[in-house]
Amino acid sequence: MVEFSRRNFLGALGVGAGGMVTGSALAGCSGSSGSAGGGGDFELPTYQAAPPVEVEPFYTSDTPGMIPIYTEAPQTFFKSVDREPGSGGTVTTFQLTWGDPSKPLDENPYWQELNERLGVSFEPQFVPQPVFAEKFSTMLASGDIPDLVFVNDQDASNLQGIRDGAFADLSEVLSGDNILKWPNLAARKENIWRASLKDGRIYQIPSLVPPITNFPIMRVDLLEQTSVGLAPTDADQLLTMLKEVSALGEDSEGRKVYGVNLYDPIMWRRLFKVGADWQLNGDGKLLHSIETGNYREMLTWLAQAWDEGVFDPVAMTTNAADIVSGAGLTWTHHGEFLGADGLAQRESDLPGAKYDFFDLPGFDGTGQVVVQNIPYGRSTCLSYQLLDDEDRLTEVLNVLDYISAPYGSEEHLFVQSGIEGHNFEFDENGLPVRMEENATELGVQYVAVDSGEQSWRGYPSNWGWAESFAQVMESAAEHSIVRDLEGLETESDTFVSKGVQLKEMLEDFERGVVTGRESVDDLDSFIAEYMSAGGEQIRTEYTDALESGDQ
Repeated sequence: MVEFSRRNFLGALGVGAGGMVTGSALAGCSGSSGSAGGGGDFELPTYQAAPPVEVEPFYTSDTPGMIPIYTEAPQTFFKSVDREPGSGGTVTTFQLTWGDPSKPLDENPYWQELNERLGVSFEPQFVPQPVFAEKFSTMLASGDIPDLVFVNDQDASNLQGIRDGAFADLSEVLSGDNILKWPNLAARKENIWRASLKDGRIYQIPSLVPPITNFPIMRVDLLEQTSVGLAPTDADQLLTMLKEVSALGEDSEGRKVYGVNLYDPIMWRRLFKVGADWQLNGDGKLLHSIETGNYREMLTWLAQAWDEGVFDPVAMTTNAADIVSGAGLTWTHHGEFLGADGLAQRESDLPGAKYDFFDLPGFDGTGQVVVQNIPYGRSTCLSYQLLDDEDRLTEVLNVLDYISAPYGSEEHLFVQSGIEGHNFEFDENGLPVRMEENATELGVQYVAVDSGEQSWRGYPSNWGWAESFAQVMESAAEHSIVRDLEGLETESDTFVSKGVQLKEMLEDFERGVVTGRESVDDLDSFIAEYMSAGGEQIRTEYTDALESGDQ
């Protein structure tokens, strides 16, 4: 495996002794022989838990994959950063933005206060989500890498920047107790660092991601009218239940309903215990999920369900606005408990509807199989140029440490909610409520990475569902697995270069089978086509990574 380093990056750019770019840019580098770095001996960063939030959890569990649930907000806030502000220099960023851009600095009291607290001039480059990958490649090609860069290493263009040495190798800087200089960065466990390594080195500071984040919710008022009720025990009962919901035609208020109104493959993969895309069988051989018998059974069941009217005819849409019908089951996420627009808001918006969380069974009468998330999400990388200036490197890490403060801290409250009385006010439950007239001031700091305890913090209007949320999440955790390739997902060059095309190819075939455009009988020929298009090479590369123990 090729060692990638600052020297590789400069050479790829054609940077001569005088520091001038003399040749092709980074985007033209192949980087095809392996991930960044060369391994080497260093200690993973020491884990230092963030101070506890002074609120008792509603629910806790020792089940792997289950995290605490809270139904109260902290009333006091701890200080997570104890250092002097920076030297007054500049810290630049390259970061994603969603929705409206932040107000400019001279019109933005929040940004001005952030600069004051950090002791630097914080200068973000805001990049809208639709053009992020394109702008990211352009930024790499320029050779001028901002100090802090938002990175999604599951995206090929983002990963290429790590591979080509655009970002600092922080392995020794953050090794062992060294990271304790930055307590908020230290508030992430060893498995999170290990999963995000590239060729055994630290090139990114990862955000924490809960092990399980998605699940179905049910329309209780619809399911109660079926012969099966609210708790089907297997795929046959589930099919009967969903067919009977579709047969209702309308709910009590005359609104059109189906068993399912939007197709999402993850729910059905859990039902049929298909598992992760790549998985080890009993003989230790790496298989793709499409090669398993469970996947074939899933396609067969889904094709029958579609044919028998379980799904809204427009369920395959990629535009959520196309869905105007209700549904017995809806695939969604944890925001239904955490957010102001959760289950309580759904019931308010649909008079007569009654919602609850739904415990999905396994197709054969046993538990579902939930594939846990990769334990980290978005990451922040630091420019390779910072390695030439220890003081600047420290200051940039100080900034990242501050804006990554954990929940329950004074810094987190400010970074996420702004200035009390200007950007937010506390409500009767002690929650910061945004003042909409100044909402566009926020969003300056999205290059931060989440730190601290992973937990579910319910929104007050959804607290009535805390018990059922806990039951459904506990059940999902009990039936969850960790990916065999965790920490190795990006160790296949073929996956990096062809993964998007292969995913589109698979989704097209799968949706075709479900809707009747294709046949389950064509699965074997599709598998052969998929493997010849890159799947077999990916298998070989992942197998090599597993056998070498390269993490």
